[in-house]
Amino acid sequence: MNEQVQELVDVTRETLGLTSHQLKRYHFFRETNHFNETIYIMNMEWSPNNSEAPDEDINAAGTAVVDVNFHTQEVRRIVFVQDVNTADNSVYPSSAAKEHVIEWIEEMTELTFGRQFLIAHEEEQALSFSAAVDNIPVSPTGTIEVAFNDDGELILFSVDGVFPNEEQIEWEPFALTPDKYEPVAKEQCQLLQLPDQEQEKWLPIYGIEEVFITNDAERTITFSLGAGRNSFVAEDKILRWDEPLEGEFEWKEMDFSPEVSLETVLEKEPHPDTIPLTNAEVEACEKEVLRFMRLVYSDESGKRKLTGIYLQNGYVIAEIKHAEDEVKRALDIKIKLVIERDTLTAMNYIDQDRLFQAFNHFGNADEVVVSQEDAFDKLREHLEIDPVYVYDSEREHYIMCGKLDCAYGVNAVTGEVVALNAL
Repeated sequence: MNEQVQELVDVTRETLGLTSHQLKRYHFFRETNHFNETIYIMNMEWSPNNSEAPDEDINAAGTAVVDVNFHTQEVRRIVFVQDVNTADNSVYPSSAAKEHVIEWIEEMTELTFGRQFLIAHEEEQALSFSAAVDNIPVSPTGTIEVAFNDDGELILFSVDGVFPNEEQIEWEPFALTPDKYEPVAKEQCQLLQLPDQEQEKWLPIYGIEEVFITNDAERTITFSLGAGRNSFVAEDKILRWDEPLEGEFEWKEMDFSPEVSLETVLEKEPHPDTIPLTNAEVEACEKEVLRFMRLVYSDESGKRKLTGIYLQNGYVIAEIKHAEDEVKRALDIKIKLVIERDTLTAMNYIDQDRLFQAFNHFGNADEVVVSQEDAFDKLREHLEIDPVYVYDSEREHYIMCGKLDCAYGVNAVTGEVVALNAL
């Protein structure tokens, strides 16, 4: 066994009380964080001594499945199979009591409760935490999960995301007053069509689109959710052509597995998604999208538009949406075209229109009666603005912002104020 691997195995065995276990299998995985950094994870499966499983590929009860950051030795996740903790429980919190759990998390992660993480959700046998800065949430957030079995033994511990330190924060008091954030909120008040299951038709609703507002109210930062947003290149190109292309689309298999070899881990090869798309690659992808549309959607010239290109697990993903959507619908339907980065040729695609065929028979929304201004006046009293430290890629720091949200909407036909979670 490689010397570094053996060291990590020994540290993990000692740290997690796995002295009565044997290492059954291990693998290496590669991922990125929102700083666009490459992280290597060693996944280990520790079986209790003398345990038996019905199949070689199935882990016996009490097996500890562990993820550890290969280069920092930080434990990222531990799960005990079938909720049976067979480890030395002296190294774990003795119960789900908050005080014990928090002290143990601080020891495991070197994070400080209150300054870097907060309780997000509590249950009798489980606790969830989220990243924070001096009791103020951060975005993108980090999360910590712990759970216990009926005997009070820990069966789950996981750490995901990033927990910023003081050097990454631009400190300032929260200063967003109504006179500053309401003009932005009015701009965020948009007409949206939601599917009404009972009437089987689309329902026009005014709602406030969630957004972060900088502390000076000079600009907004959108929620960056989903894979590939670090590499996202925004587009707004209507796809038009004069002649279709003849032939069949050539499907190719994709491999989105994040597993890598030990050699890749030791050499610290950067994740391919951390290498930005060049202008030449973007231009080539735009041409390939048009070629794909002429071949597969040959009768839809001018009906679709390219809205963005980004990287995901070494592939280029192009997002193609309907061009004629005058009213935004809650179902963000798109074609996701997978392009091989080495050859810049299309190899696979998913058309979400097919996934949402259940709504194809829905009737059109009734004519809108309520104006956007009247709708916003009704929503004004329901606006929520909370301080959040948001990572700003322009400054490469977390800056004070307000998270604008509203749990209510306005029916654009009747003018009724409705709770959005009830729709």
